[in-house]
Amino acid sequence: MSTTARRVLKFVQGYNLYEVAGFAVNAAYKNCDEFLGFPVYALEDLTEEQRRGYCYFVAVQWNRLNSQRRHMFEECMTMGVELVNLISPLASIYAGEIRGVNCWIQDFVVMQTGAVVGADCIVAAGALLGNESLVESHCFIGVHAAVGGNAHIGEQCFVGINATVFPRVEVGKKCILGAATAVKRNVPDFSRYSTSSDNIVIKTYSESEIESKLIAGMSRR
Repeated sequence: MSTTARRVLKFVQGYNLYEVAGFAVNAAYKNCDEFLGFPVYALEDLTEEQRRGYCYFVAVQWNRLNSQRRHMFEECMTMGVELVNLISPLASIYAGEIRGVNCWIQDFVVMQTGAVVGADCIVAAGALLGNESLVESHCFIGVHAAVGGNAHIGEQCFVGINATVFPRVEVGKKCILGAATAVKRNVPDFSRYSTSSDNIVIKTYSESEIESKLIAGMSRR
């Protein structure tokens, strides 16, 4: 079982969103009968009553550019199980819209007026989705990432920690926007946008020298 499943369980229990009944995995990956005190079921072996009588959430993050989560999402939809959204009560999303299920909206996410998130997206803690922005289905938006107003993120994209997508920028499908990048221009499908480490300069000083590099202005008497 994954660390993501552990995080999702803590999230659900911490905010008392649902009463957890157990975990389900594909039969080929089932290697235990119990996880964190809950039973583990093979997804393919679920009875009709189990499929229809419970809600489910796909606890997979961004592995293989969200394709593993997308595959499980589509498999669950084909099986007819009910997928749900997990939304932190600390998120501010009332001005936006979530179009679909299996979204995980974490703490302190802000969706401004008219912002839209498609199905099967993870929007990590502290992320900002600006006015009239659009995040298509199967995306991962990293911690403290910012998507500017009227920007468009194509399906199955990864937006890294602290990345900033400027207003009105168009990002194609299946793109990777690296951590701390400033995306100011349109990005075509299947692209990786990153900041080269060659642009970073690290200079080392003695202990006394480094302390002298940050001195507050002295007040006059």
